[in-house]
Amino acid sequence: MSEPRIEVLSILEAELEALHPQARVYQQRTKTPLLAAVSGLFTTYLWSVFSYIISGPRHAAWDFRTHYVRDMLVYLMVHQTDVGVQLFVKLTNSESQWPALTPGLQRVPQGFASRLVIPTYPLGPLPGACVWASELREVARLSEGREMHAECIVASNTFLANPDGRRGPRAILHFHGGAYVTGSVEQYRPVHLLLSQYTGLRVYGFGYRLAPHSLYPTQLYDAYCAYRHMLALGYEENEIVFSGDSAGGNLALALWQLLQKPRLFAMILVSPRVDIASSRRSWSMNASADIIQGYNINNVDDPLRKLLVPQGRPVDQRVVDLLVDPYLSSINADLSGLPPTLVQTATAEVMYDDITEFVRRAKAQNKTSVWYDVFEGGFHDFQFVPLLIPNSIKARENIGKFIHNQIALVNRS
Repeated sequence: MSEPRIEVLSILEAELEALHPQARVYQQRTKTPLLAAVSGLFTTYLWSVFSYIISGPRHAAWDFRTHYVRDMLVYLMVHQTDVGVQLFVKLTNSESQWPALTPGLQRVPQGFASRLVIPTYPLGPLPGACVWASELREVARLSEGREMHAECIVASNTFLANPDGRRGPRAILHFHGGAYVTGSVEQYRPVHLLLSQYTGLRVYGFGYRLAPHSLYPTQLYDAYCAYRHMLALGYEENEIVFSGDSAGGNLALALWQLLQKPRLFAMILVSPRVDIASSRRSWSMNASADIIQGYNINNVDDPLRKLLVPQGRPVDQRVVDLLVDPYLSSINADLSGLPPTLVQTATAEVMYDDITEFVRRAKAQNKTSVWYDVFEGGFHDFQFVPLLIPNSIKARENIGKFIHNQIALVNRS
């Protein structure tokens, strides 16, 4: 890049950094936060256009759409409030505008959906090595009588009656991402619909409690209740697929450990968070391209701190030690006995090296049951971004092929 282009780019970067705080101040003062959200998103789009023209894409494999979608997502994650997120979701998918779902069968665009209510379930025997045992039992005690919102989505007209009951031999239980501090069943409807479209299975999503209001392992207990509810609906453990993206991938692996390695039908891990103590090279190499930032437990605004440290408390040695706990950093878990597992990542992810090492260890302990799917230039969770970017459809197709292949293997045996 020439010196004049570098200088112009630096000026634009400085202007953007100045505009973002102004947008936040404006949103705090105005009586119409929606207008501020629109302003912030539009400003980010203009900046993305300028930066693409001046310096080209942030990654050699990107087209313009990938470039600006990445910038919009970064803005929403770092600089904006829920108003901007809701606006972006409404503009880019119709699922967020579904009518309120009911417990019975309900027709929605491209399929059927139903509202579910998941009760609390008593904890069974816990693994002896689980450092969260006492906290889990306390969470279970305090949660007695609580109900959790969930949904079942099927992208098929074969779902003819009673979506609350057991229909079909298999189903997906999806653990949504969001660093344990954001995300909801409603926001993940597009993901659940895509998973159902490409796999042909029903997809169950559940609204686990989020940090900082609910510290870990509350999320793990909620996941346990969701799994127990699948069993109550009539599924056997070998008919259930665990699917998780980002932190949801970590939650799926943590629950698999907590349940003492159930013989699931399969597991799908999309850009899974597997090592929160990582300092591998991809965290610095891909920092300018990916949509997520590094962990910083000492930053009071960091999602990891919100998950593990009560508000107003300092970080103590116990918290530091927990960063390598296998329930939070799945890379350190005993991975032997994994069900057939598909792991997807992309070369522009900050977690790329973590996930690659996780797959290496998983393959060493399982030999034939782990498949690794790597895509050039994709950023974190690119498979499920609202606007299509290169390789997103291919990644979804591969998820579908993986499930269909597993079904074929079972049918031949």
